[in-house]
Amino acid sequence: AGPPSIIKNPLRTKALLERPVPVINIKQKTNTLLSNFWGDDIDITKDGRIIDRSTESPNGSEKKQRSRQTGIVVGIDFGNTFTGVSYAHQGDGEMIDVVKWPRHLNAYAKVPTVSLYKTNDNKGLVDWGSSALANYKRSKTDQILVRDYKLLLFDQNARGRLDNGLHLTDVLTQYLGSIHRHLMEEVNKSQVLAAESVPIHYCITVPQAWTLPTRELILRCYVEAGIILQTPAPNMTVITEAEAAATYCRENCEEFDSLKDGEIFMICDAGGLTTNVTVFRVDDALGVRQFVRMSSSHAENCGSVMLDRKFRELILSKLAGLDIDAKPQRQKAFETLLEGFGEIKSQFDATSSDEVKHISVPMGLDVKELQPVPEWLEDEYMALMGQELCAVVFDPEVEKVLELIDKESKNHPICAGLFMVGGFGANKYLLDKLVSSTKKNMANGGGGNGTDSKRSSVVNGLAGSMSDMSLNGGANGHHSPGIIKKVVMVKKAELAVARGAVIYGLKSASQHTKAFL
Repeated sequence: AGPPSIIKNPLRTKALLERPVPVINIKQKTNTLLSNFWGDDIDITKDGRIIDRSTESPNGSEKKQRSRQTGIVVGIDFGNTFTGVSYAHQGDGEMIDVVKWPRHLNAYAKVPTVSLYKTNDNKGLVDWGSSALANYKRSKTDQILVRDYKLLLFDQNARGRLDNGLHLTDVLTQYLGSIHRHLMEEVNKSQVLAAESVPIHYCITVPQAWTLPTRELILRCYVEAGIILQTPAPNMTVITEAEAAATYCRENCEEFDSLKDGEIFMICDAGGLTTNVTVFRVDDALGVRQFVRMSSSHAENCGSVMLDRKFRELILSKLAGLDIDAKPQRQKAFETLLEGFGEIKSQFDATSSDEVKHISVPMGLDVKELQPVPEWLEDEYMALMGQELCAVVFDPEVEKVLELIDKESKNHPICAGLFMVGGFGANKYLLDKLVSSTKKNMANGGGGNGTDSKRSSVVNGLAGSMSDMSLNGGANGHHSPGIIKKVVMVKKAELAVARGAVIYGLKSASQHTKAFL
């Protein structure tokens, strides 16, 4: 038949190549969830317009109704101590938190970021999350528990082989893959269609302090885990943890409605081993509310895990003279005793300093072998003075958080609101100490006019009131010039980042403007 006519006619070829090509905004394609994530029903006309042919008949003359398949937006908060996952269907936007994890017995919604490996030459993954902790507690023979590996991503020199011979990227990839497989199982339970047949858009969160190479590394782990096919991926959005938390607060905190153009607010994300304080400025200049990140502070070894470690040290000091490792039964009894701190930690507040807390002492601990009998032993319970818990366990960690907030408060003298998120951010004692470490600034004129002197504060969803405050620096006893007008403990604080990531992904489906600058 010969070559195609387009090759036979060079002038036609030249004309086709030189004709103006309509400009198409590709960023909208990769950053939004428009129409089934740009499925087969989306077409582009000759003049560059985007049209949806899902309701057109083959000849274009008739309209027909076709069932539209809505996608799912998944938010993943990969944390150093715990990982949170939430998702929502694009159609109704109902938020669903993944709270059922394998062998996860406590009420905490997030799953531990830990992995259990064999110590033999194979070094295969045995289990992950709560199951890994349970298996390791039952038998430590030929097994090693790997944790805190997210912290290694902050150190560029520690991203290769771990001390146990494992590779950091392998550990990250296998953990993320395990999380994703369980997520798919949970999604399948809640809908008729299999998760594999539904378009899924992922919105993952990363720390502000991560460099671009570090973010690219974690994205490659998502590819290796089979979650996305490539990087950058059209079905994945990456935002910072602070941006996700701010998005959640914007949708769920009434205090956000009163923020005005140009005002400053802070997000304090206090987690297990890291705490971040990020400062944003409200920008309404374009007619759409946006947040501009101004600065941030980061601290490691600061959070609820440090409370657990300090409590462990306190108990060991009280058991001085007792060889914990002498018997396996005694080791298990000691770990069981430490688990009792979880209830104390969740309920501990400023009034607890005047109380005496009691923890059940398991029989296998053999505390009666201590001579003389300890003063703290009351029947079968260990009595712990509230003042001692404050001084030894809580106050050192709370002081670190206050110092971070104080640092940012000095750089930004007037803060319209401080929003507390994260597992440790939901701690009652932390909030009480934050309030008590402030002083009324009305005498110095910091409170503004009388009508603005009272600000609402939310503590576990209960509304109260507090005056405008200037933050006390704490350790050195100095007062910073910063004024914090609102302190808000966010509801579902531990899931704020994961939920915020979902909200951000859903919003990007209907809005073509960025929420953060």
